[in-house]
Formats: sequence, structure tokens, C-alpha cells
Amino acid sequence: MEAILLELLPLIATVFLTVCYIPQILRNYRTKDVSSLSLWFWVLLSVALGLLWTNAFMIFNAFGTFGYLVTETINLGLALVVLIQVVIYRKDKQNKK
Repeated sequence: MEAILLELLPLIATVFLTVCYIPQILRNYRTKDVSSLSLWFWVLLSVALGLLWTNAFMIFNAFGTFGYLVTETINLGLALVVLIQVVIYRKDKQNKK
């Protein structure tokens, strides 16, 4: 039971997180319009997820459970993709003016 809670549930959460991010990432890529997205939200979210990733890494080192680390790695990676899109597409829009 403990293995399910420590390994399987975080991996299931990863699937749900990915399903949440992918449509936004694809929309941003197709439209190049990120005007409705807050830059500071994505900056602060990425910092918070970076801290949670550090915590997950320490848990992995201490206990050997990897589920949380996988979830936080993918969560942080996808948030950074959106943050990079916001920065690049806003810069492109400003350069076109």
C-alpha cells in the first residue's frame, strides 16, 4: 500500500498535469499569442516548482522513492516551456511594433 502511495499516485498525477499543460503549450505555439498569460505568474510558478523539485530530489536521495521526483520534473519542465513561450512571443510581438 505504501508503494502505491509513494510511487504510483505521483505518476498518475503526472498524467493529469501533462494533460493540463499540453493544450496551452500547443495553443501558444500555433497562435504565438500569449497576451492573456501573466509573465509574473509563470516566473513565480517556475520558482516555486523549482523549490518543490529540490524537495523531491532530497526525498528521492533519502528514501529512494522516485514518483514525486518524476512528477515535479515534468511539472517544472512544462511550466518552463510555457514561461519561455511567454517571453519569446512577447518579445516577438514587441519587435513587430
